[in-house]
Amino acid sequence: MNARATPSLRIARLVIENFRTFRRPTEIVFTSDGVADGMPVFHGANGAGKSNALAALDLFFRVASYCLRSVAGGTSPPDAAFKLPWGFRDEHFGLWMNHRSWPPGVRDPQRVEVHFDDARLGTLRVTLTPSGNDVLLRLEKRASARANFWEAPRAGKNAGGVVLKDGTGDMLQIDEISPLQNALEAPLGPGSKPFFLLDARRRDFRAIGEGGPSATTAERLLALATSLDPEETERWRAFVDLIHRFKTLSDREISVLRAPIAGGEVTDLRFEVRGKQILRLSELSSGEQQVVALVAAVLTSRAGLVAIEEPEMSLHPENQELVRDILREQVQRGIVDQIFLESHVQVFDGPEVLRFSRSPEGETFVTRQPSRSDRALQDRASRSGAKQHWVTPEGYTQIPAEMRGDLGLQSGGYLWFLRSRSEGRWEAWTASELDEQFGLGDESSKDT
Repeated sequence: MNARATPSLRIARLVIENFRTFRRPTEIVFTSDGVADGMPVFHGANGAGKSNALAALDLFFRVASYCLRSVAGGTSPPDAAFKLPWGFRDEHFGLWMNHRSWPPGVRDPQRVEVHFDDARLGTLRVTLTPSGNDVLLRLEKRASARANFWEAPRAGKNAGGVVLKDGTGDMLQIDEISPLQNALEAPLGPGSKPFFLLDARRRDFRAIGEGGPSATTAERLLALATSLDPEETERWRAFVDLIHRFKTLSDREISVLRAPIAGGEVTDLRFEVRGKQILRLSELSSGEQQVVALVAAVLTSRAGLVAIEEPEMSLHPENQELVRDILREQVQRGIVDQIFLESHVQVFDGPEVLRFSRSPEGETFVTRQPSRSDRALQDRASRSGAKQHWVTPEGYTQIPAEMRGDLGLQSGGYLWFLRSRSEGRWEAWTASELDEQFGLGDESSKDT
């Protein structure tokens, strides 16, 4: 990585108010002992608000970039009101003024406040205020450490468009706005982005500053592989090296190319065992496709912040652990400033996690708690011979080889599953064991 000319976008704290399930100001803390997490993990039940927190962060960068571009580009003076009608869309920033992002029955100002870990950025807040058939946008910067110091610049000033410093009413000068715009719009240099979201359930990419549908994974990788920028070429090489760390893909040569099809051409990845087999990306297993999508998301996004929803999808626990290690390495190497994970498994946990819950009234609450993933306990269990295997939602799993040998199932066979009456635990029985317990030769019933 080349030396950074802009501050890190790593976030220490996020405050959300009147956005979807976040009704009152809700603080989400990403720091432990004064150090911001490199890879915060969100846990919680479906519908608890994890995706809404990421959507609020996405909205923050879209609104902030729109305001800064309008001021720096000279289309609006720093004290102009950014008044946009409901339904307004900006294709470049992906900004859409939609009243449905407010909680039901609420039309109070919507706020997203971001406390950056780097003091050069300080704290920024965007506010969206409904005003009849319009919505007013405001971007504020607080360099002061004094809390709740966000006063309007002067009495009677409208709610929109003002870029403030310290809440005193002093406008940021153009020479101060430009560095801020560089940091938020292109944190890693020209062509980069502040925030990138991957919904791993659909392998759907969403990024700021891209008009129309996002490019496919293959197209993003082709741009890296064919770039004349040495740093971009190194990202392609890093992608190949990382994919080769996965056992089932380790012996395949990886290439990306444009192939002719009826009516045009398509960009595709190819995975080749030389002289034996060539597979396209769509022909890999769902888990292998997931691996490619996750690694490509980080290396091709060129974003300061990357968020991934449900990275564990379709992955065996061993590959979940490898993905976790790879993601952490990218933060440590400075490829990205911070990675946010929304997950339902403990594999990705650090020492602490963020737990989301919903009140009976439907409001989201967030608490920072120690992780339930006790690595020492897992290590002790492994040393004692315990085996951990992933079970799919459909009930499929792989029985450890030693267990198959003990049960006489080296060539396969049936297992019976029975709940113990005395302990209430499920047990696995072979046909011979079942016959011994319930066989016709012994009519007497035995409790299990």
